[in-house]
Amino acid sequence: MPRIFIAGGDSPRDRNDAEKSVVHPVDRQVVIRNFSDSTYPELIEIERHARGFYAWGLPPRAEHIENWFLMARGDFVLMSHKGVLRHYARVLGRYQNERAARAIWGEEVPAEELRQYLFFLSEPIALGQPCAALADFLPENPGEFSCIDADIVRRMEAEFGSVERFIRRRLLTSAAGGPMLDVSGIIQLSERELLRMQIFDPESGKSGRNQVIESIIRRRGHPAFRQTLLAAYDFRCAISNSNALDVLEAACIAPYRGKHTYAPSNGLLLRSDLHTLFDLGKLAIDTRSMTVVIANDLLESNYRLLAGRPLRLPKDSELNPGIEALDLHRRLAGL
Repeated sequence: MPRIFIAGGDSPRDRNDAEKSVVHPVDRQVVIRNFSDSTYPELIEIERHARGFYAWGLPPRAEHIENWFLMARGDFVLMSHKGVLRHYARVLGRYQNERAARAIWGEEVPAEELRQYLFFLSEPIALGQPCAALADFLPENPGEFSCIDADIVRRMEAEFGSVERFIRRRLLTSAAGGPMLDVSGIIQLSERELLRMQIFDPESGKSGRNQVIESIIRRRGHPAFRQTLLAAYDFRCAISNSNALDVLEAACIAPYRGKHTYAPSNGLLLRSDLHTLFDLGKLAIDTRSMTVVIANDLLESNYRLLAGRPLRLPKDSELNPGIEALDLHRRLAGL
């Protein structure tokens, strides 16, 4: 059974340390130089899996060390700060290494505060979830480092099927829509990806930040509307059956029509590429058979496989897409 750990702290130093090794990856040379040659193959595998080195560490206190020894690859880690869950990741490895801890978090740190019991993480997903919102499963005040009781983990598995499903349903989706990203989380992930592609200029980043945030939110759909459709369609695309949450978007069937625009009957949960084709009028729904109709120019593409595919409908028929809206969209598309 996997374990869930909550790590972090409320001090400015905790937040600064998280910036150095969780929000941003640790420089690979800092890691490689401060570990023995025997760990090199393991470190390369960690770097490959996480697309960088992300790490956290614990001071040498008995209660921390006891929980740290329980950690295994694949366990879940939630990073918290001041009552808010800030990041989610998986454990990729753990090492006791004083030299590496000083190189990552500071040479002048007193020995009793040094994060020498460190562990590497998968690439963290930024969150913005108040601990209080998960008080039925997780502690509201988790402290510096804690391991969730096994009975609670078993309850998660009983209610959700697995810890992964609990994480998906309670942490990675929210009333704000999609991954539980706050504004800073969206910026962090965007900048991180641009830096990987080596096309990001930090000096000019500020001018583009609002555009990045606005384009992400606008394309994914009105947050509450998207969340309603995610739940209605069981977190799967209504056409492709894809369950990749990051690319599922709330598509409006009919153009803006006041307060009714964001009613479930005026929406479809679509994978991002199918949302684009739907908006372009290249794809529509035949309401007589509730099947997909595609434009002729798509018949020569991979999307030809969608022609005639049944539309997935919500289990609750009251949330079904409206026939009139679908017919209007098809007429406007000329299909």
